[in-house]
Amino acid sequence: MSEKVEVLSSVHNAVRILQTFSLSETELGISELSVRLGLAKSTVFRLMKTLNECGLVEKNMETQKYHLGIAAFELGFTVYHSMELRRVALPILDKLAKSIRRVVRLGVYDKGGIVYLCKRIHDEDNGTISQIGDRVPSYCTAVGKMLLANQNEKEIERVIEGSLTAYTNKTITSPRELKQQILDIKKRGYAVTMEELRNGISSVAVPVYNDMGKMIAAISVTGSKFNFYPNQIQQYVSEMRTCSRLITERLGMDC
Repeated sequence: MSEKVEVLSSVHNAVRILQTFSLSETELGISELSVRLGLAKSTVFRLMKTLNECGLVEKNMETQKYHLGIAAFELGFTVYHSMELRRVALPILDKLAKSIRRVVRLGVYDKGGIVYLCKRIHDEDNGTISQIGDRVPSYCTAVGKMLLANQNEKEIERVIEGSLTAYTNKTITSPRELKQQILDIKKRGYAVTMEELRNGISSVAVPVYNDMGKMIAAISVTGSKFNFYPNQIQQYVSEMRTCSRLITERLGMDC
């Protein structure tokens, strides 16, 4: 138990160190941090050594002080990017949800899973389907398959050769079948799932690109399987692609 408390304390102190840096004080030394945080110099030194190895802080060899490193920038940029993407997408997805009267989501890929950044619900929807921040598998969701198809071959192989849980009797758990689906998705530019995660629920998704042409997210429309006949799916795809282009344009304008 004491070991667990010590580890958590170390993490807490490391976070405190990172939070001490600011725009007005971009560089701080071991002694300064020791005094401000009430920690022994030896403790601060060990923590800074670890943070430095992780790229979260870097040492200025001239001043012998530290500043936040590139890894800290990358973390901050990821958070900012997600928040900006959500801000830009929300009003566009609101209009889409009202137009097609279905649940609309925006999701991003994360290590084999999908995290939903936002969800818009038409007034008549009961809102019982997954919430914002929920993490769901990529191999059995439309957003997930769309984004998985954009990953490198090593990542695709890792996911489809991993543990594939069957959530319904229609969940595809065959690696061979999933590989073929991914090839089909790449060709047609959108993904469809029919009751693979929840019985009676189907979904279709299209990609969202940034202004550099990189796929950064996917939009999905989700609803009852009875609202996913071929002609309806094509209508959803058409409207989602329009929304996707608008998001890309507005992200480019805000840069």
